Amino acid sequence: MRFPTRLLAAHLAFGALLWAGYVVVIALFTVAVAIIGKVTGSIWELAAQLPRIYVLFFGVSLVREYLPMYVAHGQTRRRFAEHAAATIAVFAPCMAALMAVGYLIENGYHALAGWPQGLERPHLFESTGQAGLVFSEYLIEFLAWATAGALIGAGFYRWRGGGLLLTLPAGIALVLVAAGATGSELRMPFVAKLLAFRVDLPDSLPVTYAVGLGVFLAGLALTWPIIRDVPLRNR
Repeated sequence: MRFPTRLLAAHLAFGALLWAGYVVVIALFTVAVAIIGKVTGSIWELAAQLPRIYVLFFGVSLVREYLPMYVAHGQTRRRFAEHAAATIAVFAPCMAALMAVGYLIENGYHALAGWPQGLERPHLFESTGQAGLVFSEYLIEFLAWATAGALIGAGFYRWRGGGLLLTLPAGIALVLVAAGATGSELRMPFVAKLLAFRVDLPDSLPVTYAVGLGVFLAGLALTWPIIRDVPLRNR
């Protein structure tokens, strides 16, 4: 399989530009909070909600935008599935690395200003300086969010509203399992309560990675039957 370098490079470049702008916005927001009130902890932690949504819609766009393009140019659906899986597998760790760097940058200006760097919710990491664990948490979560997006996008592309109703619960389950694998707490309590879903795992990084890989592969396995013979739609 020839690696989809152009597909990956375009998304990585766009994601890096968004990240750079986001770092500046969060830094300015932190200064504003300090002026009108008091900085009590990491604002980058709170800001991490939006990157998850971005990664989700990245997964959606892979199917919605690129599957028709591949097929229209004589590529098979299987080739598209291989390229999409490879793109997600590289895109997720790159975005996770940027999230870890974001914490380190925030640590720097917090230290200069004398602001604390506390966390408001459970994570795989206990300190924002634990770059390896920060990377691990966001890697597992981003793999889940991207594959959930691809699954939901595939269902919607094939069956419209019915496909959304069919794949959305599975996508949410992938995200919740990934969050449980890292021991982190998403701000989605209503979803967790609705599904009565909870994952308790041993305190072991290899187990966490194994579950994260399982979530990624499960998402791909659920997506493939939907797109393997999907007809192209006129826009």
